[in-house]
Amino acid sequence: MFNLIDEIIIQHLGFIFTFLALSVKDMLRLRVILAIAQILAGVYQVMIGRYDVVIWNGVFTIVNVYHIIRIINERKVVFIPEEIKDIYENIFSDFTTREFINFWNLGTYSNSSNSLLIKEGEKQNNLLLIVDGQVTVKRNNDTLNKLGRGKFIAEMSLITNEPATADIYSNENTRYISWDQNELKHFQVSNKDLWIKLHNILSKDLIQKIKTTNQNE
Repeated sequence: MFNLIDEIIIQHLGFIFTFLALSVKDMLRLRVILAIAQILAGVYQVMIGRYDVVIWNGVFTIVNVYHIIRIINERKVVFIPEEIKDIYENIFSDFTTREFINFWNLGTYSNSSNSLLIKEGEKQNNLLLIVDGQVTVKRNNDTLNKLGRGKFIAEMSLITNEPATADIYSNENTRYISWDQNELKHFQVSNKDLWIKLHNILSKDLIQKIKTTNQNE
């Protein structure tokens, strides 16, 4: 039914796709290439009559197809409400729309007016992001900075696990969203890719604020 040349071609095609998979970083492409390689390996095993190996290749292929479907679903564009679209585009653009909405929905909205939000020297339990209004950053009653929409608060505590280094006061009609730091730290284990993206975003925000503070001093 199959000649030797056909068997050799199929076998080497399988090797080629396996080799290509080693050079691919994108997870979806990697899964697709591996699935093709496993299908070709299965066809080759059918040619030589190794049906026991065919079963294993079938199992590997099914697992890869499952992950291909999962990744495609995760990458589908999810609608982002207009009121937070600029925050996604300007701050969380490294997140997929699904990652962003899932992350955002973990947070809790709060309102504050002319109140102390963060006290210097205290360990912080939450990561905050200003949605509306403004906050004032002070140390020893000296104003260091003013932060508005899209700026994080207490990100240093999340990154370094250190207490707050300044007092932060909300101005009139300030609205913010907060996330539990312990819940976010679970991403280090449960979703490392998301944690790395979040860590990079917070680091950029922190660097920008340090530059602004130095300019104001």
